[in-house]
Amino acid sequence: MAKLTVFFLLIFLAVLSLLSFFNKETVNLTVWKGVTFEGIPLIGLIFICTAAGIISMFFLSAIRDARRHIENWQIRRKSKREAKVLESYIKGREAFFACRYEEAAVLFKAVLEHDHIHFNSLLRLGDISVSNKEYVAAEEFYLRAKEVKPKSMETLLSLERLAEIQHRWTEAIEYLDAILEIDSDNIMTLYKKRDIYERIREWEDLIDVQNKILKCKLSPGQQQEEDKKLLGYKYELGNYYIETGSLDKAIKTLKYVIKADKYFTAAYLLLVDAHLKDGNNKEALADLMKGYEENPSMVFLVRLEDYFIDEGEPGTIIDIYQKAIQKNPKDLRIQFFLAKLYYRLEMIDYALETINAIDITVFAYPDLHALLGSIYERHSEYKKASEEYKKALNVDLLIPYCCSSCKYISKDWSGRCPECKNWNTFILDVNEICKVKKRQSSP
Repeated sequence: MAKLTVFFLLIFLAVLSLLSFFNKETVNLTVWKGVTFEGIPLIGLIFICTAAGIISMFFLSAIRDARRHIENWQIRRKSKREAKVLESYIKGREAFFACRYEEAAVLFKAVLEHDHIHFNSLLRLGDISVSNKEYVAAEEFYLRAKEVKPKSMETLLSLERLAEIQHRWTEAIEYLDAILEIDSDNIMTLYKKRDIYERIREWEDLIDVQNKILKCKLSPGQQQEEDKKLLGYKYELGNYYIETGSLDKAIKTLKYVIKADKYFTAAYLLLVDAHLKDGNNKEALADLMKGYEENPSMVFLVRLEDYFIDEGEPGTIIDIYQKAIQKNPKDLRIQFFLAKLYYRLEMIDYALETINAIDITVFAYPDLHALLGSIYERHSEYKKASEEYKKALNVDLLIPYCCSSCKYISKDWSGRCPECKNWNTFILDVNEICKVKKRQSSP
């Protein structure tokens, strides 16, 4: 390239020399006001201008080449640095997933020395700090990552998880809200938000979240499940209103639940409690009777038994039991509970008569033998009483409740199973019905 340039330059000078031989004219050149050069050969002026142009061209080319060289050098340097950073990060990530956290932390910090805003390294260092329970350091790394990518869901979820670990519920909710601002239909985020509200018993806010979940695209099965949960959360809201003394709100909420699901036994019973606390025994009895009519559960009979005995009207509950037996003569549980009621009222002969009418070979329930043993003991028939007690294996007369969903056993009534978290699943475990159902459902 240089030889070709010199060749063309020599040709140019030869042509210029030839032209200067045939052109002897001169010109005056004014370069400034009052500054004029006279008698300058025309060819010489052309040569000067051409030379100036050539020199300028070479000068600009030199600057361009120098800049290009510097840029290439910077690119090569940056590439080497990025390759080194990438190598350190890859090794750090491998160590991280192998749970070699100390080694991973050293490698990630080495990455940050070359690139202090390396997003993934900041996140992984935050995760390592969380695993080491160094929550202050973890938050610092996550916040630095958030500065790099303010709308990164991974960063926001990491900060939310950290806040949740430290029971900083308000901050956790704020981070989840930030995610929902980016993606309002993120159902997993709505689930997490719902779980936090349930944990801190903020039922009103939880119901708002549950309504948003129901607006998301759900399968028919999911829709049914979430509708069921909405009623459960409204039940919890009613319970919260009772605890805080807002009885009017509690009654209104629980009536909504019952209207939506007339078989929600727990809501009926909680509504009864609200009426009793409000001093409205008449409404309490009306709802108890309505619930029993809608869903003739043994739980209602037990509550009616307590109610009428407290009111001094045992004859009414006896009449209800007898009508129930006439309606369902094959349901030996009702006969057993009537016998237990007679015993409770010290109507021992009636209790014995009712028990004798029960086919013990069909209704092989330990508490039946315990009750019968107690009756024989009251009749001073100690030998018979001893035999019945042996059959009962010393089981007392307390009838436990069990969860019809997970078979959890409890001595106390609850509207929600503490084991499987389902609502309205407690039933009386008469004749070990839960164990029987469990065996029937087993493969």
